[in-house]
Amino acid sequence: MKKYILILSAAILLMLSCSEQQSVARRFVKNNRKTVVALYLPERLEKRNLRTDSIPPELADSSLQTQIAYLEKQVKVIDKVNDDKFMDIIYLTMKETLKDYGLSVEYWENETSQPDSTHWVIEIPRIEVTEVCEKQRFCDWIFENRYCLDVPVDMVNVAAWFNLANDTTYTMTFTEQNYLNDTDVSFDIDYQQNKLVAKTYCDTINIEGFYRFATLLGKLYSGYCYDFLMNKYIDNHQVEPIDSTIRYRYDPYERYFYRTDRDYLIKIE
Repeated sequence: MKKYILILSAAILLMLSCSEQQSVARRFVKNNRKTVVALYLPERLEKRNLRTDSIPPELADSSLQTQIAYLEKQVKVIDKVNDDKFMDIIYLTMKETLKDYGLSVEYWENETSQPDSTHWVIEIPRIEVTEVCEKQRFCDWIFENRYCLDVPVDMVNVAAWFNLANDTTYTMTFTEQNYLNDTDVSFDIDYQQNKLVAKTYCDTINIEGFYRFATLLGKLYSGYCYDFLMNKYIDNHQVEPIDSTIRYRYDPYERYFYRTDRDYLIKIE
């Protein structure tokens, strides 16, 4: 009975804590409906090609030009990205998405002004784009046997650093996302030839898809920045300290808050 009472008490305290945090979060949203944001992006991307493609046996005796052409063909994105186009997509998408949060992008800064609760700075000093090809294991069960196949998957990692301020203190944060092949493997038994058959589906990455991915990043970055400053406000205005592994996110379209333990900007100490 005592154990049940303790569990019930803990649940009630958790509900009260969540209610308090959401009340503070709602106040943050209300107070920032006319906030202006100075938004800065880097002039260029930091690009790295970490692919380790090898020449297949059938091309081992071919000319050097043929081998070079083969290796160049394996690179899907990193050597084709136009920095200006990528940055324009990120900037315009962030500007439009911040508007959905009730914010506007305006360069309010001058020699004497400082960030405050209604004048934010969102600076992205570095965006690093890295292309790799990694083995990914796909497994499935057929009857009582488990079969696996390692498949090469092309992937582009986009890592971004953010410098955020809505007061005189700037905070550095980080996030990274992957754009990769849409790959699936299914296994079947060919009873006529008495062998296992692996069927592989792959929708490979390309530069057009990467630019569409940039649009998704712009939307995500806007939400991440807003949520980071919202959680900072919650930390500073609630009675009980919030669990640092649990953060709140805000959906400006449905206008509700939800908790997450991984989908947010990571503070760089």
